[in-house]
Amino acid sequence: MLGVKKMNKKIFGLLAIALILAVSLAVSGSALSAAEIANLKVEVNDDDVTSITSLKDFDKTDELEIMVAFDYSNSSLQTDMQIEASLRGYDHPDLIEDISDVFTAKPGNRYTEILKLKLPSRMDAGNYDLRIWFTATTGDAYEVRFPLDISGKRHSLEIRDIVLSPENEVRAGSYLIVNVRIKNRGEKAEEDVKVKVSIPALGSSASAYIDELDEGDCTGTDCDDSATSEDLFLKIPDNAETGDYTVKVDVEFDDGDETDSMTTKIRVVGEEGASAPIAPASKTIITVGPETQNIAQGATVVYPITITNAGTSSKTYTVNVDGANWATFQVSPSNVVVLNAGESKSLYIYVTASQTTAAGEQMFSVTVLSGSETLKQVPLKATVTSQAAAAFGWSKIKKALEIGLVVLVVLLVILGLIIGFNKLKGSEEESKDEEGKTYY
Repeated sequence: MLGVKKMNKKIFGLLAIALILAVSLAVSGSALSAAEIANLKVEVNDDDVTSITSLKDFDKTDELEIMVAFDYSNSSLQTDMQIEASLRGYDHPDLIEDISDVFTAKPGNRYTEILKLKLPSRMDAGNYDLRIWFTATTGDAYEVRFPLDISGKRHSLEIRDIVLSPENEVRAGSYLIVNVRIKNRGEKAEEDVKVKVSIPALGSSASAYIDELDEGDCTGTDCDDSATSEDLFLKIPDNAETGDYTVKVDVEFDDGDETDSMTTKIRVVGEEGASAPIAPASKTIITVGPETQNIAQGATVVYPITITNAGTSSKTYTVNVDGANWATFQVSPSNVVVLNAGESKSLYIYVTASQTTAAGEQMFSVTVLSGSETLKQVPLKATVTSQAAAAFGWSKIKKALEIGLVVLVVLLVILGLIIGFNKLKGSEEESKDEEGKTYY
């Protein structure tokens, strides 16, 4: 009997504890629900999606603004709360989400929070779930979802990278070579994309065109939605002061209606820093032949370069040619040469213009290195003429030579006639003199 009483006491104790926990949970309002998050309204970029159950279409922008408004309808308990918005379905490690500051939700009050979701440029068009979480500081949460269809832009280009050569520092009076990597993020192919690079503080700029970019994320073996611009040469003025300068890239597309920009930095070493390294350059003399030559489509010209090792020990030099796809380049006899102290050697850069190279001025650069040190970088030019123009020029020369030859023959004939007449006249005079003589 005593054991039964003890057991009953234990049961009553457990029931009391359970009752206390139940009352505690009821008082704390632990479970957030639709009943507590009442009169919910959600807008995406000012478009109400609260009652939408099907896919809602949105054009892709840089950012989605999410407005969440609700009544906290718990009749007796206030609680600290946060609201989180996230976009699920993005197939990359980056998370697309935003969360509000902690606020105190009081019974009977209405609350509005603004959240912003930044959309990555490489985000694909497609179906995504917009999730809104209401989370109490106790860990209890209530979630609602809205299906969204994010449509890509028709025209959208992204500047992926700016490549500088030299990479970190350039001397006043020399050239900075810039290449720009571009990717098409739009739904349409782009043609005649203009790429302009500039150093506004120095008044230096250069431009080029990318003929075509396929639509973003296209498929197929011949599909190419990315491209790198040809070499763009920026002249650094001789009187440029030492300092860090902004290099700006502007891209125009969609017939000039759309633009994108990006900047980077380059350090310029001015006249006052002319004595700064590179150390090996002071012991090497590099001479390049003519900096500009004329070349016909499909033809070859030669640029000589002479390297003299004025140091006291042997050195290994490497000659690299950096050019666009308008020509092929070959260094003869080799682009690597070993020179003893005081020795000189000439190398020859053969430049062959392609048959499709556009007529006009083209550029490339020659870089001489000793080990990993850049000794000299020289921009060179070639004026390309079309085969038709070259043939026309030769035909004019040929015709001129033919006319000159005819004139020369005529002159020789006239000269021969004059000489013949003079001889004939002299003979007649001698005959008359002979007739007037008396012989004894």
